[in-house]
Amino acid sequence: MSATLPLSSPSPLPLPPKNPKNPRSIQASDSQDPINALLHYLHVVSRGRSPAKIVFISAMKACSLRAAKAGQSLHAHIVKSGFAPDRFVASSIVAFYSSCGRLGFARQVFDAVPVKDAVLQTAMLMSYVDNGELAVARRFFDEMNERDVVAWNAMLSGYIRHGLPEEALELLRDMQITMLRPNEVTLVCALSACSQMGSLALGEWLHGYIDKHLGASGKSPTLGNCLVHMYAKCGRLDIAFGLFVQQKPKNLESWNTMLTAFALHGCGMSALSLFSQMIKLGIWPDRITFLGVLMACSHTGRVDHALQCFNFMTRVYGVEPNADHCGCMVDVLARKGLLKEAREVIKSIAFETDASIWGALLVGCFTYADYDLGLEAATHLVELEPWEEGRYVALSKLYEKVGRIEEAMRVRKAMDEACTERSAGRSVIEVDGVVHEFIAGDRSHYRSKEIYSMIEILCLNFELVDQHDEAMYGMWNILR
Repeated sequence: MSATLPLSSPSPLPLPPKNPKNPRSIQASDSQDPINALLHYLHVVSRGRSPAKIVFISAMKACSLRAAKAGQSLHAHIVKSGFAPDRFVASSIVAFYSSCGRLGFARQVFDAVPVKDAVLQTAMLMSYVDNGELAVARRFFDEMNERDVVAWNAMLSGYIRHGLPEEALELLRDMQITMLRPNEVTLVCALSACSQMGSLALGEWLHGYIDKHLGASGKSPTLGNCLVHMYAKCGRLDIAFGLFVQQKPKNLESWNTMLTAFALHGCGMSALSLFSQMIKLGIWPDRITFLGVLMACSHTGRVDHALQCFNFMTRVYGVEPNADHCGCMVDVLARKGLLKEAREVIKSIAFETDASIWGALLVGCFTYADYDLGLEAATHLVELEPWEEGRYVALSKLYEKVGRIEEAMRVRKAMDEACTERSAGRSVIEVDGVVHEFIAGDRSHYRSKEIYSMIEILCLNFELVDQHDEAMYGMWNILR
């Protein structure tokens, strides 16, 4: 399943149609629901009536989203009204305290309920997961006497969100043993794990399972987007684009997924062509769309398109650029040697700059030998990420480039003191359906001797190429 990638040269970024479908108006109306729930609760109380259970639950959910300070007062009212032991009410209270990061209170509410069903237990499990307590969450999950598919999904999504795809897939195998049938959320988590690991074979198996059990009609846009993302992350951009073309209906996430996949794979022209098409169809872009467009401009070196996009974001589409957008804009300019312009973009940023922005500038400074500006960028990076060894190395090299050897030695010494625990590089590759993990300096792989022998051969060949290039460069200077 593949399709021809759009490679036509895109025209300048198009303006939106006269009557675009702006989803922000829909989001604005949806955001009123929590407020309406609280207003309804206050209306009932002001009339001297005791709120029903459903009113308490809706109001407590609203407090989790919009009114954290009112949540404790509402909890007190629930206790006085005698609804605290109710499993459904307790679940909403647990979710509220979880949203505030107060797991101790959430656990007290959970422990006070005499009969704990799957809904309440899953609410407590999700509290641990949402607050990053995965080890505690897993112990709680293993001790649950009743685990439905929602509980399994909660644990799976926790592993995925915290970058633990191996644990997620192992849990998925445990779920299969229980004969519990996965739902769409389970499949989304499984595909995300394949994307993180680059496991194409397992992703293809999941694709076959989806087609067999759900079919084309039962596949939601979210699941379709996950399939597109999985194939793109596993290097099969042709299959990803084929699925995107066939996908009906497409939502904004569908376009963003494909556009970002093109940009990340260096297919800048395809990404820009896709963006032109979505604008002409009246689809309103968001911040993810513009991030993909800026990445595409960076890969294709289209400074004019990038500047136009950066301007359109706020002026036309009402999207305020964040650190990622500014980092991409700096990268576009720095790749073309426009370092002063890149520095001006950084100066114009209203919020605090992060490492990605200064990192993009630093790469350009090394490429175009602007070592003074590079020193400024590297100094900022050391201040922002003092635990990163590479930041000190870059700063030290820059000092050496400008002849400030003492400062370079001082930076090296500071690096040895600050970076006591150095994280080893890690890479993953799938060969014949088996995922192999490699860590820098590790020789535990069963084919380690063959791998290092091949590396030595490659290094030797690279040295020969470098020597050939130097000889040709010297010959060229003589001929000139």
